[in-house]
Amino acid sequence: MKTRRSDRIALLLCFTLLYLAGITFAQEKEVEVKYQVIRLSFEEIVPSLITIQLGTVVIWVNEDSKPTEIQFTNAAGMVIACDGSKNYIADPEKIISQMIPYAGVESICLVQRGKFKYVVKRGSQELKGTIIVE
Repeated sequence: MKTRRSDRIALLLCFTLLYLAGITFAQEKEVEVKYQVIRLSFEEIVPSLITIQLGTVVIWVNEDSKPTEIQFTNAAGMVIACDGSKNYIADPEKIISQMIPYAGVESICLVQRGKFKYVVKRGSQELKGTIIVE
């Protein structure tokens, strides 16, 4: 009788320890969100060249009164992710954002290393920028 009782206690203790270990492993870890803001002013992109880590969210803020569009010109094989990327039209050669109104924002999360050039278009005006993902 003692053996069965001690076996049950040992089994109960094992399940309790596994349960507590599961709670410890299941707890969410705090994730640091990395982002880089780029200002699109009247005559320039600030900054026009950035170097970011993989998975960083790039946010463009349109400070010009004209609607603006972002076009990645070397998009062959470019991989984007995150929710903001749904506002882009992609074809094999270009990735193009929707029009960004005054005081509007657009974002993209790059999940591929490389050097990506883009053009900010406002009517006939074009400004060039580069994102390097390490």
